[in-house]
Amino acid sequence: MPPSARDNYLEIEVRTATPQKLHLMLIESALRSARRAREQWQLKQDEQALGSLIHSQEVLNEMITGMDREAAPDLTGEVAGVYGFIFRSLVRAGHRHDEKALHDAIRILEIERETWRQLCEQPANTHVAGHQHAGPPSPKFPVLRSSESFDPLPTGGLSLEA
Repeated sequence: MPPSARDNYLEIEVRTATPQKLHLMLIESALRSARRAREQWQLKQDEQALGSLIHSQEVLNEMITGMDREAAPDLTGEVAGVYGFIFRSLVRAGHRHDEKALHDAIRILEIERETWRQLCEQPANTHVAGHQHAGPPSPKFPVLRSSESFDPLPTGGLSLEA
């Protein structure tokens, strides 16, 4: 697919995504970059690996700063703690060339990806914690702020593709 067609598709996909799907896309981006760093280390491409680790850290930072801490403070605090651990593991991996720290970050990102993938696959009418849930998610979803206040395609250097 030509870059402009791919870019257009990605922009439409991001702009029309539910908060859950957007969160999943961010997790997948961070995971791809972390895995790429591991592969680059194996190929002795340390500088490229560092770039991949930094991209993964940037995605995690966007996820942490994009949280709506008022919607569900306890849950958001727990999720922020997990993402903070992943972020610190990625920093440690890059700073010390620590393969175990990178492995830990990848493992947790894989678990998060599967959790969010399952959440995205739930039908619109499901029982959540004993309550009937119908229709689109609340704009105060506990992890991401509403799309009005969180721009998933910032003009800066963050990319979901990397």
